[in-house]
Amino acid sequence: MPDLDRLFRPRHIAIVGASDNPRRIGGRPLRILSQRGYGGEIHPVNPKYETVQGVACSPDIESLPEGIDLYLICVPARAATEAFERAAAHGAGAAVVFAGGFAEVGDEGRLLQDRLAAAAAAHDVALVGPNSLGYASIAPRTFGTFATMLETLPDLPAGNVALVSQSGGTAFNLLTEAHWAGVRFSHVIATGNEAGLRFADYVEHLAGDDATEVIIGYLEGTVDGERLGRAFEATRRAGKPVFVIKAGASARGSDSVASHTAQISGDDDAFDALFDRYGVVRLRTMDEAVDVARAAGLGTRADGVAVASNSGGAAAYLSDAAERLGVPLVDFSAHTTDALTDVLPPFAGVRNPLDFTPQVINDPTLLDKVLSIIDGEERVDLLLLYLGGMEYLAGDLLPTVAAAAQRLRVAIGLAWYGVSDEVRRNAAEAGLVVCGDPVRLLHGVGLLRRGWHAVATAPGRPPSVVAPVPVARPAFTPQPVGDGRAAVDEAQVMDALAGFGLTTPRRRVAASADEAVAAAREVGFPCVLKLIDPLLPHRAKVGAVHIGLSGPDEVRSAFDALVREHGARQVLIAEQLPVRDGVELIAGVVADPVFGTRALLGAGGVDANDARDSFSLVPPYDPESVRHTLSRLRVSARIGRDVADELAAILRGLAALVTDPAGAPVTEVECNPVLVTGDATVVLDALAFVEETRD
Repeated sequence: MPDLDRLFRPRHIAIVGASDNPRRIGGRPLRILSQRGYGGEIHPVNPKYETVQGVACSPDIESLPEGIDLYLICVPARAATEAFERAAAHGAGAAVVFAGGFAEVGDEGRLLQDRLAAAAAAHDVALVGPNSLGYASIAPRTFGTFATMLETLPDLPAGNVALVSQSGGTAFNLLTEAHWAGVRFSHVIATGNEAGLRFADYVEHLAGDDATEVIIGYLEGTVDGERLGRAFEATRRAGKPVFVIKAGASARGSDSVASHTAQISGDDDAFDALFDRYGVVRLRTMDEAVDVARAAGLGTRADGVAVASNSGGAAAYLSDAAERLGVPLVDFSAHTTDALTDVLPPFAGVRNPLDFTPQVINDPTLLDKVLSIIDGEERVDLLLLYLGGMEYLAGDLLPTVAAAAQRLRVAIGLAWYGVSDEVRRNAAEAGLVVCGDPVRLLHGVGLLRRGWHAVATAPGRPPSVVAPVPVARPAFTPQPVGDGRAAVDEAQVMDALAGFGLTTPRRRVAASADEAVAAAREVGFPCVLKLIDPLLPHRAKVGAVHIGLSGPDEVRSAFDALVREHGARQVLIAEQLPVRDGVELIAGVVADPVFGTRALLGAGGVDANDARDSFSLVPPYDPESVRHTLSRLRVSARIGRDVADELAAILRGLAALVTDPAGAPVTEVECNPVLVTGDATVVLDALAFVEETRD
């Protein structure tokens, strides 16, 4: 892994393709670095110039000192590839390639991107991009970007929120929106095509970054789900909440992702399972990202919240929102209510939410008194101040609130509605966390509290997972079912699962009525008779499963019926186990291009189609993650806690079938139902699908 400190805290920066015109892509980085206080050495590189924007310029990379920490490469794709290869050979520690025209545009670009990746790996260079807008590390004043909004944004103080985005525009647009909400960032990173460093690499680094307390991500896809899981495990162990907007859930969105950053967008349920496992909270909109960043900027857990407003009508609105969003409002102590009663008019409402009335119009000093009294309520760690209108008093009230935010113990978030954007911009410039609608602030606080809870309670990743004992998989004989797939019948799949040590009923295959009767005597009565050849979907619904057969005559009759109605060539006879006192679950595993496999666990049997009572999992399939998933099922109260060990073993066995390289690739294997009785499991039925081979 490259040294990312050379990326985020470089001592010297070379700008390849530097321009004397500060409005060109080659000119912007130098101008931004100079204007925003970067204190290290800057080395422009361009054979056309002796100086660039007043800084001495080198003609080529080889003229620079060896071991430059960071290269900003501002030339087109082919020239950028050659420049990066030369910089890497010259001892570069890190580089940003801004140009597009790589894997996102086709095969020729893919070859160029492969060259970048090879050079980065060979020389251990921290490569950002290509096709990246770059990044900003605020505390060390490192701005490796040409983002145009940095020409107009004021000074950016360092904060505690890091933003990692696979979309450069999204990254720096969120920076801009959030800045005017009072948010202060530690890092803002646009990953680009990820030929070198990937989204997961940045996240894992930020898990150990002292300046970062909360991480927000914009994720379109990944080529390595297991690597992403390890990064989220690092943030979970560090106790840092992570919030992610995951794009590419829809078919059209997935197509857009592929063309934008050449990523593979995995099945959306798998990403939800990944997030749940590691305590990552999924965001749906960019406004939610701003809201949670705003809440994080307050620097408090919001375990006790007070609301104060000059509008009595807001109390019910904010009380309802706080309850809905999981924000705990504190009941004021008698001491606090008495102190408020002493300074407020008789018609003020001194409960929480507090209505301190429009009396501040006549006495602006009243606001500071109210804030100071609430600060004395020890159980309050966050005060949401909601002001409505009164823009003409902004010159008096804003300094009061800003001074209180610096002086008081309690964190203060300001919501000011019914005024111009200029008022809120001035509040942000004064160092306040600010919004218009106060519910936006409550929403962000609720999300942040969810994040703290999720990262504290998520099962995470075990130190090690017991793998199934390797067993030679029987050679499957699949039957075509259309759609380019073929199915493997229950008898073959059950034999394979039994090879992994999973519990299955006694069973035999029969091709005639006499064989069926003999098989029934071996497995015992009562028994079940199921059609396996020809292979029919939904056998039970079409009468191809006969249960409760109590003697030879019933077995013979059932076999004859399957021949007559379905042209039966083979049947499976299995012992019938009592299910009255058990719970039927479904357990399945499918091949996944991002995570290798993904699993499904939920209500089984006749309830198997209830999507509301089933959940996806991603590897590794360990007892703790299975136990966590079981706790979310409606049937969880009827399932023993220790059964998670057996269910985890089932999922690992199914995954072993899917990942087994022998024979035709298994794309999906399902056990439905799995009978759970107490802490024991029995697989009662199973089916697998394979890719249909073509000559």
